[in-house]
Amino acid sequence: MLRKNYQQNLELLLVFSLFFLSNATAFIHVVWLVPEIVFIELAVWLMLALFSVWILSRHNLISKFFENLRRNWIILPFVIFSGLSIFWSVYWEISFSRWLILLFTIITGAIIGSRYNIKEIIKILSVFGVYILLLSSILVFFIPRLGVMNYYIIQGAWKGLYWHKNHMGLIAAFINILFLINIVYSLQSKEKNILFWGMLYLFSLLFVYQTDSVAAYITTMGLHGLILLALFLLKFGRKISGSHYFIFIIVLIFASLILYINADRLFGIFNRNTTLTGRVPMWAYLFDTYISKRPIGGYGFNAFWYIDSYRVDIGLAAGYPDPIVIADNGFIDILVNTGFVGLILFLIFYFCAWWRSIRYAGKAKEINGIFPVILMSFTLLANISWSLIFENEGYFMLIMISLLFSISSSTQIYRDG
Repeated sequence: MLRKNYQQNLELLLVFSLFFLSNATAFIHVVWLVPEIVFIELAVWLMLALFSVWILSRHNLISKFFENLRRNWIILPFVIFSGLSIFWSVYWEISFSRWLILLFTIITGAIIGSRYNIKEIIKILSVFGVYILLLSSILVFFIPRLGVMNYYIIQGAWKGLYWHKNHMGLIAAFINILFLINIVYSLQSKEKNILFWGMLYLFSLLFVYQTDSVAAYITTMGLHGLILLALFLLKFGRKISGSHYFIFIIVLIFASLILYINADRLFGIFNRNTTLTGRVPMWAYLFDTYISKRPIGGYGFNAFWYIDSYRVDIGLAAGYPDPIVIADNGFIDILVNTGFVGLILFLIFYFCAWWRSIRYAGKAKEINGIFPVILMSFTLLANISWSLIFENEGYFMLIMISLLFSISSSTQIYRDG
């Protein structure tokens, strides 16, 4: 028994280490150009990947891993093309190191998904979220020079462990939704830890608010609406006919048009405008000046924003007082780094992930089964005004791969049963 508990704790430590490492570049963003730090990061990734493979072999899951990999081969074209972009990259050393991390991220994410089911992944992510909020709160309250934005145009916003308030805000929004899912599941399964998750939910909601991130606000509201819709469908889905879905889609389209027409008023509520704080003109300049010069293969995987002259030029063109370090849109960052070929290959994988998540949710009998769709919705909303797929960190790519492989395992069990 003690040996079994030890092994379980060791495996959980591995998963927590992977989650932490995949966030690391967003923790200490500035120092990651130092060659020694990059080498250490790669060494740690390799060590954790080898440890993950060892755990798979201990549980006789190697064959299951390769079977799941065969079902999820759709990610491989993007990975291969990203690796090939090293040969035309404007900074091949960065492209090579970041590609290796992408490879390790996919391998370890696949192993997590082969080892754990959706419910277990949610629990692990929730506990990890508790630690992120705890450490971020310590920085905010006790070391505010690190945990609070003290930038001359951004004052007082909570950034916790992360390098920017928007990143912290979106992470906090994701954690908040995890806590809400735990509350709902506790109600559905009549567990007694509702108060625990309820308190964490309220604190995480406060944390989202204190980040002063409009992207986080909108993402949080959107995901709450999605969960309410999911709960409605879980309860009444069998009684809903095709005509009801058609009416819902018409209402949704109409509501979207109303929001679009009144976009200025909507953003005005948050003291913002429809340029998304200067992002729209910056994107236009990025397309006209840089993407148009390398539209097919881009500037090399994750290489573009490491060229100082590009960052300074785009910052000046956008009227921003400092060099710009990301495109503030996850899909545009993939485009600028790997061109239209890379973006199309990624979107093929991305839409496939959406489709599988929706199909899995269609068989769900409890809120945990909706989580893959919730995650995919989060990645869509969050990446509109921030780069949260692989430009800053690999955390959400790691989760996406984990859930896809877990879905594949569940589907196989369902078929065999």
